[in-house]
Amino acid sequence: MATGQMFYRPQHDTSCGEMKVTTNVDKPRCLKCGDRCPGLDLHYWRKICKHCRCGPEDHDLTDDDDKDKHPMNLVFDGNHSIARELSSRLHRLNIEDPAVQSEIVTPENDLVIHRIVAENLRSQTYISMLPKDKQLFAAQLRRRQLQRQLPLHDLHAKFCDSLTEKELQKFQKFAEKRKNKAVGIGNVGPVPQNGLTRCHRCELTIDSKGFAMITNRMGPSACFHTGCFTCATCKELLVDNIYFFRTGDIYCGRHYAELVYPRCSACDEIIFAREYTQAENQAWHVQHFCCWYCDTPLAGLRYIAQQNNPYCVQCFDRLYSKVCSTCSRTITADSPGLSHGEFHWHACPHCFCCYCCGTNLINQQFLLKDGKLFCSLDCRHTFVNSPKNAFQRPVHIHHH
Repeated sequence: MATGQMFYRPQHDTSCGEMKVTTNVDKPRCLKCGDRCPGLDLHYWRKICKHCRCGPEDHDLTDDDDKDKHPMNLVFDGNHSIARELSSRLHRLNIEDPAVQSEIVTPENDLVIHRIVAENLRSQTYISMLPKDKQLFAAQLRRRQLQRQLPLHDLHAKFCDSLTEKELQKFQKFAEKRKNKAVGIGNVGPVPQNGLTRCHRCELTIDSKGFAMITNRMGPSACFHTGCFTCATCKELLVDNIYFFRTGDIYCGRHYAELVYPRCSACDEIIFAREYTQAENQAWHVQHFCCWYCDTPLAGLRYIAQQNNPYCVQCFDRLYSKVCSTCSRTITADSPGLSHGEFHWHACPHCFCCYCCGTNLINQQFLLKDGKLFCSLDCRHTFVNSPKNAFQRPVHIHHH
């Protein structure tokens, strides 16, 4: 015997659409969705593809597709020769030196972007040396790491959506404090010879004859195993060894920012506005608290959360509602439901009842055969042993 359980919809993976469509060869294809996405078409503020809801970094972007959002172009307006000249200087200089930083860093071109430029050039050289079939994977991996740890809309106001004058001032103050007090580049060096040295992250001893990652922001005594040089929040290795120091630990750019300001769950930008929406343990710009599917504003309206995204009731019913195995009608968001395996019912005595005698089975033991509910072996045998098409179940008049 089995007992039915109340449900509020199982989780589904909606990162890809279910309908197969023709891919537009002129648009970058989605590496996750394949032919189910017709090609990258950015949502006007969510920074995701309108078709498959995946991020740009999950698409097969080329240098031409990404040129307007490349850190090199952000700093140098597309002048690659200047970028290469600076990068060669960066390789020769100790860029942890404050004097050097003041020489090469301007208010809009901070240390992080310069570092990314230098590492981009080296990574491009490295990727070009890989076998052809590995180059795409390596390039996509780096792009995904950069987008995750160092989103451009955190680095430059140019990529933020409609900042007000006051919000822009807050952004600039945040960026200035981050540059002067937090950002640094981890350097590989010999382990300091000042007694037993433990890794700051794993707390295990570092071989005194080996090498360690050293961060000037944390002082000369703070060292990391090279494999432990990770963000304290997401635990990912820090891309290009760029770290941000705060309250005794180091973080990637994304999670450093989130220690200072909330981040909008919809557009992924830092929220500098005084007023914002909080729901489902997340934050949104007031204007961005919208249905994940149709963008209907949800302020003051009922919504249903699915995979941490809010949906209006109409979209939720259309995308996620199940069909009752008894009455064949939709189990809407307003209707409580019962689920057992792949079968679903309205949680009412008319639908969740014995197929043979009509006994209400809510909170009762039941037998399930071919999607039909029975209250006992006798009722199941009655149905099974009845001549084909001769059995008539009890008729109930009900409304949903």
